[in-house]
Amino acid sequence: MKDSPIPEPVLTAMSQGSHIIRAYREHLGYSIEDLAVASGLAAEEIQNIESGLRYNKGYRARIARSLSLPAGILEAESDILDAACSVQRAAGTIATVGD
Repeated sequence: MKDSPIPEPVLTAMSQGSHIIRAYREHLGYSIEDLAVASGLAAEEIQNIESGLRYNKGYRARIARSLSLPAGILEAESDILDAACSVQRAAGTIATVGD
């Protein structure tokens, strides 16, 4: 998936169940506290978001800027996760229904 703007380690982490924000945060070497300070959000808010709780667009924009993510990447997170899983299936490292 060399055409993807998403780094391979991020795609791999997402295909293994990591939230896109956590995958990027860890890839960049940020702690939850680092991201909280950079985005102006509380560490608990970051943890909740990474746990899958809903969050508003304003938070997405702040987090994306803090992580220097490509524009719109967080809005497309479900499409990216589908692509990450497809890559892993093609590589034979993730099972599909019926295997």
